[in-house]
Amino acid sequence: MLKVAVFFGGDSVESDISVITGIGALSSLDAAKYNGIAVYVRDNKFWVTADQKALSVGVYSKFNKSNFKEVYISNKRLVFANKRFKEKAVDIDVALLCMHGGIGENGGLQGLLEACDIPYTSTDIARSAICMDKTLTHIFLTKIGVNNVKYQLVDDKVTEEEVNEIFEQFDGNVVVKPNSLGSSVGVQAVSDGKQIYKAIQNALRYDKFALIEQKVDNLVEFNCAGICSEGQVIVSGVDIPVRSKEILDFGDKYLMFDGKAKQEKFDLSINLKKIIMETTRKVYEQMGLYGVVRIDYLYDKVSEQLYLNEVNTIPGSMAYYLFADCGMDLMDITDMLIVSAIKRYKQNKALIKRFDSSLLTLSENSSPKLLQKFHK
Repeated sequence: MLKVAVFFGGDSVESDISVITGIGALSSLDAAKYNGIAVYVRDNKFWVTADQKALSVGVYSKFNKSNFKEVYISNKRLVFANKRFKEKAVDIDVALLCMHGGIGENGGLQGLLEACDIPYTSTDIARSAICMDKTLTHIFLTKIGVNNVKYQLVDDKVTEEEVNEIFEQFDGNVVVKPNSLGSSVGVQAVSDGKQIYKAIQNALRYDKFALIEQKVDNLVEFNCAGICSEGQVIVSGVDIPVRSKEILDFGDKYLMFDGKAKQEKFDLSINLKKIIMETTRKVYEQMGLYGVVRIDYLYDKVSEQLYLNEVNTIPGSMAYYLFADCGMDLMDITDMLIVSAIKRYKQNKALIKRFDSSLLTLSENSSPKLLQKFHK
């Protein structure tokens, strides 16, 4: 039976969402094949808790260290920080990543796991970093010929005068957002130059950089996901998320329980659905992504222009609901992720990582003058 460490939480504004995703993933693991271990990330530390508590939201919302044991990540092991524990370490076979934002999605945790020789279920270090950085995502999408909106990156040094000049370069309304954040946190639609500087300052509360993007009018939003299984990319159906405002925000995604959010009334044509699904496959393949990835789209109903908005490499709830039309549930998704992660790990291990160049032997037996040449 494989031991699966499920990582969730983290020190990001998406931490609570990650807890929900992590608990869902733990619950979905096939008990006949996997032994799930909850690894909660908080205050830049890793914590495990007793099995009976791991699936309780309350143990995370009311965090108390007495309910947890701190661990370090080592070579395929979780090592207990307190040496007095009878159990010194727990072996793990694979890491199932459910952390949204922060180190969980920007390549940081992926780098740590690679250094500790642990297979993991998400996209690799470099591509995670690219997809987390919205500006880099824009650049990559343009490079591969995928339509995306006009944008401008700014930092905290930008002046109000410069911001007004930037605003004049856009066609009407814009959207301001943190450059490397998810779940629509800090996102604000702006209709005039007087509001934009305040919106940028708000976004800079969450990130070192703020992104100004052209707002899409007559908006309909779409979600579509991809996952790789047995070397083939499976593309999900297309979903129209509910929203209560002109742009989808954090509240619409996770806090709208009063029925105010409405499903967009839009007749999705077969042709448009096909374009969205084909674009999802293209981006997944050409960016070299792994794991389950949700891609968000913006569509102008009047101009009939489709824009790719964001690429989410660890989406909320693992985007399992998008694969219902494919006959897949969350258990199927987690199983595919684990199997693919182990297969990819073995493929990477088979690559040549180092070779004997005889350089050290040569240097050891060489004259000081030759050594000085290498030191320059």
